[in-house]
Amino acid sequence: MKTIAIILSIPLILEFVFAPVNLWSGRTTGNFVRFTGFDPWIGKTFFAPVKLATAALLAAGLAVRDLSVAGAASALALSTLYIVRLLGRTRRDPAGLLGFTLFGALAAALLAMHLRP
Repeated sequence: MKTIAIILSIPLILEFVFAPVNLWSGRTTGNFVRFTGFDPWIGKTFFAPVKLATAALLAAGLAVRDLSVAGAASALALSTLYIVRLLGRTRRDPAGLLGFTLFGALAAALLAMHLRP
């Protein structure tokens, strides 16, 4: 189980470490606005710190199961929010949908693995 948790966690950790850096630097601000319809300020002051906290939870979760559960739930919630926003009539972007569906699936699998009896 530990190996599966690592395999599922590593891409999520990488995504949720680099995403805030890219938002803060402005590199992905255009995509953020296009994908979500939110103001760039919201991306930099709300989404970026939440994503970084998610990465920290996932990384710490490699040692503490409950932190992994919290990180996976946060990653799933963020991915779901992006997908819902991307399904808006004017925001459909195939690359965005594919990316957040993939990260959402990884988060859901990690969460399901931890919560199974």
